[in-house]
Formats: sequence, structure tokens, C-alpha cells
Amino acid sequence: PHLSPAMESFPEEPLSLSAADGFGYFPADINQTLSGGKYTIVRKLGWGPRSSTWLVQEEDDDWILYRAVQIFTAASSKEVESRLLPILGRDIRYADPSTVPNFEANFRETSVHGEHLCLVMIPYGLPFSDVLQDAKSRRAGLPVHAVQFTTSEIVEVLAGPGLHDEKVMHAGIKLENLVLAADTDGNSLQTHISEHPPAKTQIIDGLPVVRSQPLANYMVKWNDPMRWVVDCWMLVLAGFGHTQEPPYTPESSFDYSSAPETLLENPTCGLSTDIWMLGCLIFHLLTGSPLLTSTGTPSERLGGIRDVLQDWIPSSWLGDATVQALSNEDTATQSLEQRLKQNLTKDEASAAYRFLRKCLVIDPAGRTSSRDLIIRRDEWVREGAQCSCGFK
Repeated sequence: PHLSPAMESFPEEPLSLSAADGFGYFPADINQTLSGGKYTIVRKLGWGPRSSTWLVQEEDDDWILYRAVQIFTAASSKEVESRLLPILGRDIRYADPSTVPNFEANFRETSVHGEHLCLVMIPYGLPFSDVLQDAKSRRAGLPVHAVQFTTSEIVEVLAGPGLHDEKVMHAGIKLENLVLAADTDGNSLQTHISEHPPAKTQIIDGLPVVRSQPLANYMVKWNDPMRWVVDCWMLVLAGFGHTQEPPYTPESSFDYSSAPETLLENPTCGLSTDIWMLGCLIFHLLTGSPLLTSTGTPSERLGGIRDVLQDWIPSSWLGDATVQALSNEDTATQSLEQRLKQNLTKDEASAAYRFLRKCLVIDPAGRTSSRDLIIRRDEWVREGAQCSCGFK
């Protein structure tokens, strides 16, 4: 929708846009209470296309408890609730529960825009994209060992045991959903909050406007040696708002990192879509740049994928309108292998290429499963999961 000048003046989420416009963000303010007074807002942690997240203090007679509350827009709340809450209610036994948000409760709040679904979880900290940005000031992407560790952490969320063992598709394996943990000890958080108080609330169009301040009381350095990475890095794969159980159905407005099966006239998605998204994320971390563009028609995007991977279109897709509209192969397109060699040493590029070609296969049936990446001891994943005793 077209934004009025007043709406454009909102520095973050457009609070004036209603649920009818496809939005309806919750207009929260510092010190506002939620869930009948149980939680008091302390600061704003961030926002995304369908929600904003707030650090809250939970009422407790004995000690101070901090939680994060993700508040979905009025437009998305019902759909997210019907799809997500049954999944969150299942007993998914992760190999390392600290690598995913710990969803503790849910409730509903009402605003001028309507009803909002609210999820309560342990707060996390800075976006991992900050670490990649620091690395890009010195080199193209993150060091290979750091990317291998990141890979192993994500694979364990999927199948260590994890989501894929329960046939649950994460659907949000993207850089914006990879975050660092926060030091959630009450005293540590209290000190951090007192040293970094929330920015003053503005009033725009009669609504309170609060700027995001992620928790920055736990940080890592992009060039940490491998022994520090495996001992100290605490990564969290967030972004569960698009998670699905069977039958999987692609969301029309959501970009699954241009997974080929989601670009068809009759799109599909599934557990193998997560593997495609993992491959795209790992390429981005290694090189500092996305592998694919999210612009252009589905046919143009699929053609670009075919050219960069030098891969075949499945014969079962030949009747699909997107495939029928494909242009001829562009032999001038840089291949995946060529792009890796621009940023990595010869040996690094070869190892990365072997792993990525297990994930980045046009035919979803040809991609390696997350379970196989663990059970068959994929070399790339195994090296990223080693204990620190073998590293200097």
C-alpha cells in the first residue's frame, strides 16, 4: 500500500497502517503492562515484517525475571496462531535446546488495530548479521571455520534430534533469523539495562514510537579462533513465525530464498526447502553476499538458479508454466564454483562447494536430508561440530 507522508515518518514499523492494510502493529510503549499486568515493557528489542519484540519484566515476589514478548500484527495473528501454536505445543526434543527460542507461554492483547497474538520466550541478543558486517570490513565473509560451526548448529536444530524428525519445516533459515544469545542472568541484564536505558518515546500520529535496542551484553568477534568459536559462541536460530507441519503449503508473500519448487506456477515446499535455504545462508556467510536475487519474474529467477548451479530442471516440471517460460541458458553467468573461488582459497572453495552442492540442487528430491548430514557424518558439518580440544 502507498504510505502517506505521516506514515513514512515512522522510523521503524508503520504503526498507522491497519490490519486491513495487511499490517496492524501493536503500538506499545515503555512501562506499558501486558497480560493483565503480569509483564511490564522495559525496552524494544526489534521488529520484522509481521511482529515486534519487547523485553519485559515479569512480576515475581522473589526476584526479577526478564522475558521477551513477540507481538504479531493484527493482520497475521490468527493465521500464525492456528499454524504455529500446535507446533510450539509439541514436545520437540532438540539436541541443544539453547539453539532455539524457548517459548514459555502465549496470550492475546487488544489494540486500536484489533487482537494480537503474543509469544513469551527467553530473550536473545544481537543479530548475527552484525558479526558478518564486521567481517566484511576486513574480508569478503566469515572465516570458514566459523561458518562450519554455524552450519553444524543449524543442522542440529533440524535433525539433531530436532524439527525434521517431527516433520516440521522451519521455513526461516535466513541471515535475519540467526541471532546471538543474550546473558539472561537477572543481575547482568539489570546492569546492562541501567547502563543503556531505552530511548525516549516519540509521539507520531498520536501513537507511541519506540526505537529498537537489541540486548548487547554478549558479543563475539568475527575472527575468533576455532577453539573460542566452539567453546563460546552461542547461536540461536529464531524466526519460527513461518514454521509448518504437513501438508506444507508455500506462503505466497514469503521468499524461501528462491527455492526452485516455490517459484513454480504450482509451488510446493517441504523439509528439503529448509536444506535449500541452509545452502543459500552458508554461501552468504562465506562470501558476504547473497547467492541469488529475489527480484524478477519466477521464470527469470529459476533461469538464474539453473545457470549459476549448472543444474537440470526436473522432467516432472516441464509442464509447469514457469518452466515453459524459461529463456535459454546464459553461459556468461558465473557458476557457484567460480564465485566461491573468488573469495576462498582453492582447498576452502572445493570443500565448501562439495557441501553446498548437497543442499543446492534444483530438484528437491536430490537434496541431502538434514538427517543424512548428521548420520552419514558429512565432513563439512563434522568439522564444524568438533570439540575445542583439537583446535589451537
